[in-house]
Amino acid sequence: MLNGTLPSSRASIRDDGVTVIAGGRHGRRAAREARILRVDLSGGVLRETWVDEGTWRTYAGGSLLATRLLLIETGAGLDPLEPAAPLVFASSIVAGRRAAGLPRFTAAAKSPLTGGIGEARAEGPFGVALRASGFDAIVITGRADRPLVLAIVDGRPRLVDGAELWGLDTSAVVDALGSRLGPCSVAAIGPAGERLVRFASIVTDRSFALARTGLGAVMGAKRLKAVAIAGEGDPAPVADGDTLEAITRSYASRLESNPVTRWQLHPPGFGAWVGSAAIGTFGVRNYTTSAFPDATGYAPRAFLDRLAWSGGGCPGCPSDCIKGFAPSTDPNELDRARRRRAGGLHQEAVAALGPNLGIAHAGDALRLNELALRLGLDPVSLGFTLSFAMECRERGLVSRADVDVTGADGGADGGADGAADGGAGADLRFGNAEASMRMTERIARREGAGEWLAEGSCRAAARLDGDSAPGSGGGASALALHVKGLEVTPFDPRAQAGLALGFATAPFGPRYDVAEHDADFDDRAPAWPHALEASRPLGVERLLPATAQTPEKVRAYAALAEFWSALDALDVCPFASIPVRILSLDDVATICRAVTGWDVGTDEVMAWGARRLQLMRVYNLREGLTAADDRLPDRFFDEPIDAGPLAGSRLDRDAFAAMIATYYELMGWDRDGVPTAATLAAHGLDRAVGGPA
Repeated sequence: MLNGTLPSSRASIRDDGVTVIAGGRHGRRAAREARILRVDLSGGVLRETWVDEGTWRTYAGGSLLATRLLLIETGAGLDPLEPAAPLVFASSIVAGRRAAGLPRFTAAAKSPLTGGIGEARAEGPFGVALRASGFDAIVITGRADRPLVLAIVDGRPRLVDGAELWGLDTSAVVDALGSRLGPCSVAAIGPAGERLVRFASIVTDRSFALARTGLGAVMGAKRLKAVAIAGEGDPAPVADGDTLEAITRSYASRLESNPVTRWQLHPPGFGAWVGSAAIGTFGVRNYTTSAFPDATGYAPRAFLDRLAWSGGGCPGCPSDCIKGFAPSTDPNELDRARRRRAGGLHQEAVAALGPNLGIAHAGDALRLNELALRLGLDPVSLGFTLSFAMECRERGLVSRADVDVTGADGGADGGADGAADGGAGADLRFGNAEASMRMTERIARREGAGEWLAEGSCRAAARLDGDSAPGSGGGASALALHVKGLEVTPFDPRAQAGLALGFATAPFGPRYDVAEHDADFDDRAPAWPHALEASRPLGVERLLPATAQTPEKVRAYAALAEFWSALDALDVCPFASIPVRILSLDDVATICRAVTGWDVGTDEVMAWGARRLQLMRVYNLREGLTAADDRLPDRFFDEPIDAGPLAGSRLDRDAFAAMIATYYELMGWDRDGVPTAATLAAHGLDRAVGGPA
């Protein structure tokens, strides 16, 4: 066992607002300062630092605080898998409370996929446990000489041996650490993170994943198998608990009257959204078509038959968005998933692992989701890496032997049947669920074709094309659907022009929750008619066609994205918030006042969102990303939607280029997408980061 040591003397306050303090516990701390645990795995050293009130209020937490730490504590060009590259777990000034929208936290690092900022957020118990630990953030550097676990028990951090956990899936790690530590919350990597799969995830408590941007690979490179938190340390107090409780009670009383939260609340929940009514809004077979004749295979009954648990996923939040689904309808499997609260389903996973792969039945998509959680793989990047390989197979760019899955076992606990003989089940083609399961296992373990598919679709395509510059276009690269190296989501950007703009310009790459979707503001038939009124305080003035590529659409997107960026800075859940859900901009400001005691208004909330986007842009520019990386795959311009009400829709190149130019102008960036000196000064970033150079 390695026990980290804390420094024995108090250091002075540095210019960056961080104070290094003596080790041990120092009594109750104020809510107005942040306590950071720093972990050096190379030396087995743990220490605490504090962030003063001014810095904490300016950077608030989440990926806003994490990006600042990455900017000031690392130099440009650092390989994300090097020991010196930090991995940050961050709460915020409000997150981790047992209240509506607050059981949430962020992880951030330089992304192994994009080379820019990597960010992932997770709901569930771990954010609450992180808050209870007494630490507002954990900054992890170094590389251990053997697998380790960071355990924080009753606020006391220590590093313990994790060799016996290496090789286990994420669910088995929870079991093992529960036996060792008692009841605890666990963030773990699976075999994919251990083998540095570039789209490896970090999975918390079996069902809540830090899915996107490859942070599991960063954790695996450090030989850190898990972070486990048990008991309570010295969490910052809440200034006005009565107000926070009142907001949660009001939120709960409105769940049934809001059509979106009512849909999320009742099984099968918002993960079951694929259906005939949505045709034309999600990608099918790597976006080669929008037609999906198997939509009936995704009817609610297919999910309800596999529903294992519902309720209590996010402690203290009444929403109950995330449900857990077993990989089959077998009563033993259902009971196992219920007892272990496994199989958590997020909204993107079903479409990425179902229609995108041409899979006809929701049950097979749920099996793949459960396997991805156990192995520690981002289900979206997994889905679009598999669909890339399948399209390459269909077009003859790879042979059956190139993507052979014969003999793969389909999962550590059993899984797929019938392909060991090399029959049809072993052929990686659209619609083949068994081959998808087997290749998922091979990717996680970097076996056979899984070795190069583990690099993600962008790098895999470059390998097939014999090109040393990933993403250069042509050949297999034309079939790799990514932005900045991160795979696209299953929500079709041709159907929603504002979302398309977000996919292209978001600093971390394409993500479906970068802003509320255009469909909710469509002037022909808004999906949720109440969205416009809720969004007026943000600056959204009227309904617009979902496919409109106009300056007004850019303004609407920028306003919506800035608000959701504020939610991400604060780790407030967007699935609890306006435009279509309940928590308003005023509510978020009230939550901030109630927790911190600061006089926070709505302008300050929005300023956190704007500052986060600017800071992430600065980080990406420093790491070599440019305006040329703000582009979408050619398929979305060249090939129209071919089914559903939006058949014929595609993005127009000139109009989309004009949208990006308008967005740059609104953001205060020059024509090359670089924030001007005036923009940095306006957001208080000029002295903090020294500009984008």
